[in-house]
Amino acid sequence: MQRDFAQTIVVGVGLLGGSVGLAAKKAGVGGKIIGFGRSEAKLRRAVELGAVDAFATDWREALELGAGTQGTTQIVFAAPVETNLRVLRDFCRVCGEICAEKGVDAFAGRSFLLSDVGSVKSDFVRTVDALLAPPERPSGARIESVAAHPIAGSDKSGVEFATANLFRGKLTILTPWESAADRRVALESGEAISESAVKTVENGKVVEVAQVEENGATGAAVKTGLNGEISRCVAGEKASAVAAVRAFWEALGSTVVETSADEHDRILARTSHLPHLASVLTASVVPTEELLFTGTGFRDVTRLAGGAPDVWVEIFGSNRAATLDALERLEEKIVLWKSFLKENDRESILTFLKETKKKRDALGS
Repeated sequence: MQRDFAQTIVVGVGLLGGSVGLAAKKAGVGGKIIGFGRSEAKLRRAVELGAVDAFATDWREALELGAGTQGTTQIVFAAPVETNLRVLRDFCRVCGEICAEKGVDAFAGRSFLLSDVGSVKSDFVRTVDALLAPPERPSGARIESVAAHPIAGSDKSGVEFATANLFRGKLTILTPWESAADRRVALESGEAISESAVKTVENGKVVEVAQVEENGATGAAVKTGLNGEISRCVAGEKASAVAAVRAFWEALGSTVVETSADEHDRILARTSHLPHLASVLTASVVPTEELLFTGTGFRDVTRLAGGAPDVWVEIFGSNRAATLDALERLEEKIVLWKSFLKENDRESILTFLKETKKKRDALGS
């Protein structure tokens, strides 16, 4: 798998998809950028704004735009999470139909690497794995997948708000594994190596590892005891595909790490989905007639509530178990605070505020 791409098809050219296109063109990576979606008017607007070079509204048309192109086509699914799954299934179905019509050489010289920008990873990873496993896998088409999530965005939506710098200095998480157990197996087998053990990586493959002490013995890699540490180097069968997606996002200005899909969803429920829900709930508490009395504090806390409802209903629905767990943790804190206030326990209130302020200050501005 080459590190750059002959072309990149962006599914859903809104804020994130448009920013992927602008950033890729600015960085000179990703090859020809093709927008994919249902609205021809919105796609034409994306061309006008320079977010994409061309567009298509069905998969046969999109694949034809790359006909004769040798190398890898990256497909970045940047629509709402459930729409991504539907369009992903359509892509695999159309590939299968084309191979059935034209034979196994229909995509000779071409390969596809599927990725995304969704904030929920488990459904995407499971769906891709199922579609790319026999008997569902399109015969004759070389397709690989590495899911991704850039931690970047805005309360605005639409390609008009897209920017080439949206991902600069931000974290992008790749999820080559479905579960934490899968990641542990990879670490124990040497197919993945924790960053602390890696000395040299070439083309996505670990070629030299530090000698580290583990349980009193010198070993070639840290295999256990990561305590949830996010791996940064993946070897084994998926190494070249992970390296290609990693290199793409690094070119867009991101810092890239890898973890499993379920670990990602658990963490993001607390760090992203719960804050959005807290913003929505805070806004819902204040009656419309009292909005006159709000200031910058209220506006800061409720800014996230201005996000697109159709996007967030899919995020909460897709990651409901982890979001429920995060919400229960918040409920525990609410119960604790109710006891502080009922007992007028100012010492506990002050301690809690100081500890939380210290944690928030550590994030910086």
